[in-house]
Amino acid sequence: MLTRATDNIIEELIDATYSDPADVRQRHVFAHALHGLVRLAKSEQLRDMRRDVARATSLQAGHSSRQQARTLLRKIGMELARDTGGVPGAPDTLRGGVEDR
Repeated sequence: MLTRATDNIIEELIDATYSDPADVRQRHVFAHALHGLVRLAKSEQLRDMRRDVARATSLQAGHSSRQQARTLLRKIGMELARDTGGVPGAPDTLRGGVEDR
């Protein structure tokens, strides 16, 4: 008795692929391969969902998204200063030194 929707779909795929019911061994191997593929897809989906939740909830406890954005901008500013060599007179883009265009 098939209880899951995937079981029904797998049976339909097997019937479409192996129309000869006498080849029981091939049907069995194919069914297990398809079940393994379904399990792999489910685990990948679960992993992706967990990763998305971790991104959305920000696992760094005590840090708001505003603090994280400031930290990121500060790091970008430090890299920019390093790359430009700390050129005097260069506008400080983090402090609003660039005129609005």
